[in-house]
Amino acid sequence: MGKVDVRDGYPTVGQAPAVLYSRTMSDTAPRKLAIFDVDGTLLDNMEVEDACYSAALCEVLELPSLDTDWTHYEHVSDAAIAVEAYRRHYGSAPSAAQLEATSARFVRLLAEAHDTDTGVIRAMNGAARLFEALARHGWAVAIATGAWRRASELKMSAAGLRYEGVPMATSEDGPARASIVFAARVRAELHHAVDRFDRVVSIGDGLWDVFAARDLGLPFVGIGRGVRANGLRAAGVGVILEDYADIGVTVAALDSAITLPRRP
Repeated sequence: MGKVDVRDGYPTVGQAPAVLYSRTMSDTAPRKLAIFDVDGTLLDNMEVEDACYSAALCEVLELPSLDTDWTHYEHVSDAAIAVEAYRRHYGSAPSAAQLEATSARFVRLLAEAHDTDTGVIRAMNGAARLFEALARHGWAVAIATGAWRRASELKMSAAGLRYEGVPMATSEDGPARASIVFAARVRAELHHAVDRFDRVVSIGDGLWDVFAARDLGLPFVGIGRGVRANGLRAAGVGVILEDYADIGVTVAALDSAITLPRRP
């Protein structure tokens, strides 16, 4: 993943900070923001996610093979992986129509899988009421996912997550994960009419989530258990949750998470 130049917590263009807007902070606005990934973070769905996504790419883009170790790709998002995988085989990027068809096929496969077995897309323990619970503890929330928006909305709806009105950035805001997380932060600031949150924490399950938070200078909370948790620890993540069953533990994790050192 390419690095994002950050000055005072914000990506910049050239030498000058990118000044996007200026507003007056509302006295009643939340002062802290938690930015959540979706797949593997709010949802326990990675098996069906990877299977349906891989099938859609191979079928629509006619890929003879597909490397499904997503850490081998420059940018880990639905559109970016599709473009890079296609380019590896054919030497050029797929057309917009091909990407649209791939996204539509992915959504259909997810819907069919859920119709067959509703348990393949489910909320993480405690996630169904997480946003409301965090609001009571003074935290605003936003969503930053590498998935295509239509796929994300289908999955969250299938799992019973209430995401309506939550600021969200998706694969369409990429390709870089850092760009997606940054877009979610900006939309949350606009949504709550604040100039800056006092604290912004990123929450995710993948190494690409770790790298995005690190490049943006954000504290990070990992989500995972077993092998995935071990991978997060190896990447330097010190605060890791298995789920959100205990809101007190979750809030304490958000409050205590630290910013990871920037990559050389």
